[in-house]
Order: sequence, then structure tokens, then C-alpha cells
Amino acid sequence: MDKVEKALKEVKESIEGFDQDSVRNELEELIKNFNVPIDQAVSTVIRKHRDDSTRTKGKKNISEIEVDESGLEIEGRVIRKTSREIEVEGEKREVISGTIADESGKIGFTSWTAFPFEEGAVVLIENGYTREWRGNPELQIGDYTNLKEGDDEAVPDIKELKSPKEVTLPEVGNVFKAKIEAEIVDVQNGSGLIMRCPECNRVTKGGECQVHGEVDPNPDLRIKAILDDGRGVTQATLGREVTEKLTNIKLEEAKKMARDALDKSVVKEEMKKVVGKTIIAIGQAIGDNFVVREVSEPSWAPEEKAKNLLEELKEV
Repeated sequence: MDKVEKALKEVKESIEGFDQDSVRNELEELIKNFNVPIDQAVSTVIRKHRDDSTRTKGKKNISEIEVDESGLEIEGRVIRKTSREIEVEGEKREVISGTIADESGKIGFTSWTAFPFEEGAVVLIENGYTREWRGNPELQIGDYTNLKEGDDEAVPDIKELKSPKEVTLPEVGNVFKAKIEAEIVDVQNGSGLIMRCPECNRVTKGGECQVHGEVDPNPDLRIKAILDDGRGVTQATLGREVTEKLTNIKLEEAKKMARDALDKSVVKEEMKKVVGKTIIAIGQAIGDNFVVREVSEPSWAPEEKAKNLLEELKEV
């Protein structure tokens, strides 16, 4: 995609009802004839057409937001905020990202302009738009997005928003932290005793990191599992502490197993014994992967749970 088409795409995400050929010509003149940076050209064109073409949809609950929407108005509490520096057209620029939540759900955001709200603050966002990020909508805040202080009483406090919510697997992406009951139906490749780069924590292969080359890797444990709660299925990743608790295999024991067998795969085979086990897991959805932070076993009998689920299905 050339610079003009890229700029035209950004214009489409902010305004509607304009003559596309006319706007393309305006952008081409600014970018190619006058060497105006893309961001500035987009801002100029939007400013010109904004008064009669900005789309306004009214306030939405966060859970209702979809990919490729514009003119969005939402009110939510900032529950996570980070910053990073990028280079655009040769100039360094700070970009703010994080998570905003209301009573209905949460959404990740990226702000390409000043964002003077800290974690815990309630913000009213007008004329935002969304893009797809890892299969989910992500809120974009640009030069023509209005940011105002929101009503603190209208949104639950940050402690409540960050607390685990009991949901089904299809709903884990709608909340900041999810609590689910599900059965482990598979332990996948990449589980067991793994080695990580000491610099970036990426999993190494044959002592080599894809970023840092040959390294002296650190051993670690994890399970990559498939979970099924009867309403949905998802891939899940369980880190070392959760894996040790679930399997009763500590890292030192796993290393000894691998040394004795001269084969790391024996650890994965031992971990496959958790297949068929029902767990209560607390974690967060990152894209289409559910990262499990805490795990426990249910106090109820599996037969009782199955019976209750069948009764629910009969009522549908």
C-alpha cells in the first residue's frame, strides 16, 4: 500500500460521506507534490471535511464495540496504562496504550495523541474508532478524538473492574480478569520442560534464541492446553507456578526426569496425566490465548456438574 492509499484509509476511519476520488487527489497533492508527512496530510484533509462528515453514533457500552467502527463515544475507567516511543516519518513520538473498562466489559486502546488520564481515572471518549488487534477490536484515539473527565459515579471502581469475573470460555475476552471452570482436553506440543532466553525470555530451540542467537538458556515449565467448558473451547497457557501446582512436578524434578531419560519429552508425557481433569482457572485473554494465573480444583463432583449442564441444555 503506497502512502496516498494508506492516508486515504486513515481518513475513512475518521469521516464518512466524502467524495473518495476528490480526497485521494487532495492527499496526493499534499504528500507527493508538497512532501507533507502522512500524519499531517491526513489531519489537514480531515479538518477540511470534518464539520459535515464526522460520524456520531452516541454512547456505547464497551461490550458492544466491534471492529472497524468510528465516531464512537464511550465512558470507562482506565485500568492499565503504558507508554512507548516510536518513530514516524523520522520523528520520535510517544504512544500511550492500555485498557479501559466499564461495567459491561473492557477494551484495549492506543492513543496517538496526548492522554492525560492515569490509571483509576474515568474518561469520556468522543469520536474514537476501532481497528482489529489479535482478532479483537482495539480503540484508537487520534487528533480528532475528544477526551473529557468522566463521571466517577457512573463506572465501578478499579478494584471491582480488576477482580475476577465468573464467565464462560466464549466470554473471557470481555473482562479484565476471568474465572472459568473447564476440562483440560489436550496437552499440546510446547508443553513440559522448556528452555528460555536469559535476555528476552523467548523459548529457545537447540540453545538458540531467534533474537539473540546462541545463548545459555534457563529451564522453565509450562503447559499449553486446550480447555473446554461445554460452551466453548480455547487454547490456554499455564506458567511454571501454575503448572507445578497442577501436576505436582517441580522444576528440579522435571530436570532430573529429563536427565535420567536423556529426553525432555518424558516431562510432557507425564504432564498429559492432567488431561480429563476439571479445573477452576483465573487468568486473562491475550488474543485467542487464555493465560492462566491461578488454578484450583472444584469442590463439586464432575458427575453433578455434568448433570446440571445437561439440565441447562434441555431448557434452551
